[in-house]
Amino acid sequence: MNIGLTLPAFVLLFFFAQNNTTADVSPNSDDVAAAIASLIATKQNPLLTQPDFSAQAEQVSALYRMHADQLLWLGENRSESLIDDALKLLRNASADGLDPLDYDTEVLTNDFKMALAMPRNAITELAKFDTALSISLIRFINDLHHGRVKPRQLNYPSQFGSKQSIDSANLIKQAISAGTLAQLAETAAPRIRQYQQLKKALHDYRQRPRETRGDPLVLQKSLRPGDRHPQIAELRERLIAWGALPANAGNPNDTDDRSDLYSETLEAGVKEFQRQNGLQADGIIGRETTTKLNQSLEHRIHQIELAMERLRWLPDNLSGPLIIVNIPAFQLWAFSSPEVNESLNMKVIVGKALQNQTPVLFEEMKYLEFMPYWNIPTSIMKKEILPKLYNDWSYLQSQDIELVQVYRSDAESWDGIFEDIRRGRVRARQRPGKKNPLGKVKFIFPNKEDVYLHDTSTPSLFNRSRRDFSHGCVRVEDAERLAEFVLSHQPDTNWDLSAIQQAMSGSKTRRVSLKNTIPVLFLYSTAFVDHDNQVHFYSDIYEHDATLAKTLGKLPLSDNDKVLTAGGSAPG
Repeated sequence: MNIGLTLPAFVLLFFFAQNNTTADVSPNSDDVAAAIASLIATKQNPLLTQPDFSAQAEQVSALYRMHADQLLWLGENRSESLIDDALKLLRNASADGLDPLDYDTEVLTNDFKMALAMPRNAITELAKFDTALSISLIRFINDLHHGRVKPRQLNYPSQFGSKQSIDSANLIKQAISAGTLAQLAETAAPRIRQYQQLKKALHDYRQRPRETRGDPLVLQKSLRPGDRHPQIAELRERLIAWGALPANAGNPNDTDDRSDLYSETLEAGVKEFQRQNGLQADGIIGRETTTKLNQSLEHRIHQIELAMERLRWLPDNLSGPLIIVNIPAFQLWAFSSPEVNESLNMKVIVGKALQNQTPVLFEEMKYLEFMPYWNIPTSIMKKEILPKLYNDWSYLQSQDIELVQVYRSDAESWDGIFEDIRRGRVRARQRPGKKNPLGKVKFIFPNKEDVYLHDTSTPSLFNRSRRDFSHGCVRVEDAERLAEFVLSHQPDTNWDLSAIQQAMSGSKTRRVSLKNTIPVLFLYSTAFVDHDNQVHFYSDIYEHDATLAKTLGKLPLSDNDKVLTAGGSAPG
């Protein structure tokens, strides 16, 4: 039972039993101020599902000080339309991927019907109602601006969740004065273009009819164009539901001998669906495509909501140029400005799930290195190179690997060198060249995880739809174009495409410091809207969505993709 609902009911009965003239007398302003101050001092409001508002107490106090410590919603100039606007704002929290129940929307709606009928001298009860609405609004604004989860809880670096606190109290006061409560959400929400795109996608997906699906699609083997299958009609319905196929596209009669045929029309829809979901667009319906087709609409909506939550952790003052790597999308975007369409997009290879995850980060690119050495991490030396060296003493020479520093003076024998490698007392590096896994250029933004962007000596891996093969660094598909983008944003630069190509074909290592550093953002978002306003969905390869959903107290995505470990190993 909600104590906040029963208590006012008794109060109402009491006051309605009193003389109406006495009950309607306006209370003394000092008494009202004392009632509000007393309630704020307790930092508890029994009308709310979460009565403890300690985290918002300072902002609540500031809001009422701006209003001379009088009732904000239920005072002398109480306005039902103003209260309705505030409640409507909370009810519409779902438009930003938030839950209206977290802000006691239903409770407050019922309570205020009662509160508006209360006599004006019911000061204590009116103060509870009044502050309850204010607390919920402040909670909503804070969650909308900063997010519900502190990124540090999920081991995010300090750059995430570090934007300045929003002045919720002043925003509410200004909105009330200007009559713009309805626009308050737009003021508080992140200004990042991707956030607005996801918000629109969320609205569009919520407008789609909930599927009335029966059994899921079941394939005994991969389905190829020209094959027949008894669930072709269900396949067509799913493609239409996901917007990959027009509603009127190829719908043969049930008695038609083509009704179970995987036709060219359906193949085109499957390829579009695969593109939307970060899969190889080959028209072949295998395990991954089937899993995505069987996902529910709620699953997609949940992915969008989690993506919007993460964007609230980013600073509002993002400016161009900017490089973004979306880890589960295996994609890089380079923007001249966050407010315009991307000028560069390419495939990337990220850290292997789940053992060598590429970290989320937000750092400044400070220099490029053409024809770089690869400083081999100790862990790779011990786990991967040492076993090969045991079997073949010439392995280091064949791979252009040199031991550049030995800490033991007696390491003149192979046994001594092996021992130094095992104990991490020797440093090794691979010379620039065709065998160097960093390729011809690397892009450095110093960070504690020691990861970076770089070219690759194995470009064939970019043909894979799932590209988690590295040790944590990010390999880029077109390093030459990325270098051109970075250097074109430097003042008085002499680095044109010809100069870049020359540096990438030289024999010597060359470092180029950036006068204007470029922000690099590694984010994790399984829902992402491209420059054509097409929303794409990706697999939760590192299970970050599942972790965030759990932290938010939400149920996990029940039909989430199984996390697979990509085979093969390579540096970077």
